[in-house]
Amino acid sequence: MSIFKFLVNHNKKESFVNQFRQKRFDFLKNRIEKLIQKDHFKILDIGGDIQYWKNIGWQHPACQIHLLNLYTSEIPQSDVNKFSSSVGNGLALQYKKGDVDLIFSNSVIEHVGSYENQQIFANEVRRVSDKYIIQTPSLWFPLEPHSLLPLFQFLPHSFRALLIMTFNINYFPKATTYKAAIIVSHSTLMFTHKRFKQLFPDAEIQVERFLGIPKSYTAIKL
Repeated sequence: MSIFKFLVNHNKKESFVNQFRQKRFDFLKNRIEKLIQKDHFKILDIGGDIQYWKNIGWQHPACQIHLLNLYTSEIPQSDVNKFSSSVGNGLALQYKKGDVDLIFSNSVIEHVGSYENQQIFANEVRRVSDKYIIQTPSLWFPLEPHSLLPLFQFLPHSFRALLIMTFNINYFPKATTYKAAIIVSHSTLMFTHKRFKQLFPDAEIQVERFLGIPKSYTAIKL
C-alpha cells in the first residue's frame, strides 16, 4: 500500500483521515454523553460502519448503535450487545419521531444521487429526530476525497464521465458506457456551506479546516 493510500485509508485507525474523524468526534463526545440521561439510548447511524466506531474508540454502557445500510452489515457476536443493523434507505426511513434518540451519518448525504435526494435525506433526518449529527466533505477542499484527484469535483459531469470510462478512479468504479459513467459521476455531489445550511436550517454547521481551507461540514442539532 502506498503512503498516500495509507493516509486516506478509513480502515486504519492511525491514518490521516481517521485522525480527522477522531478529532471531530472528540469535539462532540461530551455533548453526546450529556444527552444520555436514561438506561437505553439509541443512535441510528445512516450508512454506518462498525469499524468507524471501533476506530474512534467510543462506547457508552447505555448506548445501542444501529447501523442502517443498503446492504446487510454483519455484526460480530462479540459486539451484538452494543451494535445492531438492518437494511434500509436514508431516503425513506422506516421510523417515526421518538424511535431513536440521535441520528448520526458520516459522509453519506453526498452519495444519494441527486440534489433532490439530498433534500429528501435531510427531510427524513429532521422528521425522525430532533437531534442529529450529519457530516459531509466540503466542495472547496482541493483534494476531492472520493477520487483522490485534485479539483475533480469542479469538472463538468460530462468530462468526469469520460474519465470514469477510461480509468479506475478510486471510489468511482470504471464504467463501460457513457450513460453508466454519468450515473456514477452523479453519485457524488458535494456541498458548499450555504447549500448544506439550507438543508439543515435549524442546525449549527461546524466547519472543519485544514491549512485554513474548509475540509468538511457537520450539521449539529443536539
